[in-house]
Amino acid sequence: MEKNFLERIIRLMPDGIFALDLSGRVILWNKKLEAMTGISEEEILGKDDFEYAIPFYGYKRPMLVDYALNSDILYPEVFQKKEEVYELETFLPNLYNGKGAWVRMSATAVWDESCDLIGAIQIVRDITQRKSVEIELKKIYNVIQFSPVGVAIIEFSGTITYCNESFLNYTGFDKLLGENFFKIFPQISLHEVHNGYFKEIKYKDKVFRLRAIKLDEENGYGIFLTDITELRKYEEQRIISHKMEALRKLTSTYSHEIKNMITGIKGFAQLALQKDNNETSKAYIKKIISLSEELINNIKGMLAFGKESYKNPEKLNLKDTIENICYFLKGSLRENVDLSINLPETPVIVYADKTDIEKIVTNLVLNSQDALPEGGQIKIDLTVRSLSEKFIALTSSDKEKYKEYACLSVSDNGVGMTKEVKERIFEPFFTTKGEKGSGVGLATVYYIVQLLKGFIFVESEVGKGTRFDIYIPLVK
Repeated sequence: MEKNFLERIIRLMPDGIFALDLSGRVILWNKKLEAMTGISEEEILGKDDFEYAIPFYGYKRPMLVDYALNSDILYPEVFQKKEEVYELETFLPNLYNGKGAWVRMSATAVWDESCDLIGAIQIVRDITQRKSVEIELKKIYNVIQFSPVGVAIIEFSGTITYCNESFLNYTGFDKLLGENFFKIFPQISLHEVHNGYFKEIKYKDKVFRLRAIKLDEENGYGIFLTDITELRKYEEQRIISHKMEALRKLTSTYSHEIKNMITGIKGFAQLALQKDNNETSKAYIKKIISLSEELINNIKGMLAFGKESYKNPEKLNLKDTIENICYFLKGSLRENVDLSINLPETPVIVYADKTDIEKIVTNLVLNSQDALPEGGQIKIDLTVRSLSEKFIALTSSDKEKYKEYACLSVSDNGVGMTKEVKERIFEPFFTTKGEKGSGVGLATVYYIVQLLKGFIFVESEVGKGTRFDIYIPLVK
């Protein structure tokens, strides 16, 4: 009576259950398994030689229940053993008329009251719904974990409880769990995080946009960190480009007017020279004509400023050109200024006018010397680099075709620049040197770099120095 009652309970269990005797024949196959496999108990009872695997896998093979009976057999899947129970989660494609299902299978040996092995039993639980949720959650997790946006979760105290790969990469840490967010970013306050403010911050030579959202009352805040360094570089290039174009047009307009007036003065002076016989007056008039001609030539130079009127472009090895110009520059620098050069062993070929490259190097080096009133160091580095895909994607199509650039870097440890000065350094005739400066040097550098279809980036901090990075497309 007790045995029949127990068998009845097993047959009505919500999980699939079957059992084998010592010879490996099926002795039990409950209702749930009938529903899952479409095979009735009458059809399967007495089957052996792994035939009972066919309703699950479509072919004969060992199952966990077989391993529970004989652990010496080779099992084709990785499973876990907890005490005397073997467990495995897998997808069975043949269940439910070929729809398949995720199942959790558990198997264990069965012993009688005398501790003799009498068979084994296996439970097959349908976990498709749970697994589907897990798979969806895994997708969401992977999206967050490998997102290009840095994501972190912090407690109200600032303790980091989660951060993704990008967040670690941006901050430069190998792990951050348990660290305090506000110690890593002291420029961010709890008030700003709590109220979800957007904030732009500078961290380790990069620019980030940071925003926080408040989670539920127990889980603190979600932090989102976006790298906008390349965007800011692009915007900086655009602003400078538009400003310089406007200044060029304005300069051109006024220069034409002034040139016309000076030409008129020169003309009247020439008429006066023809009519006046006084030698003193003639000397003065000749001086006026000479100065007028000099001024007209200067204005012509201004009108040509930034126009591609130069030039004798050719394939240049930047390494040799820089080496030659620096040889002469070292002799013209003050004794308390040290110029060091770091050049690659292999040629770096660009298509440019040699004179233009010399102008770039000379202007930048002399500019650095002016920033070293008490002496210091100037460094010139030449490397081959690639601009980031983000930056290239933002720039115009004519620059997208260049994959690699020669990067000419000129840096000093001088007085540096304020943000306000840095924003104006490429303006023609803007100078901080008073009467000693013309305000044309860096403007010339900028226009040459533009003509070479390159880029120029500036990093400067008051009291720490300045670095110019000039990118010129490589020639293969």
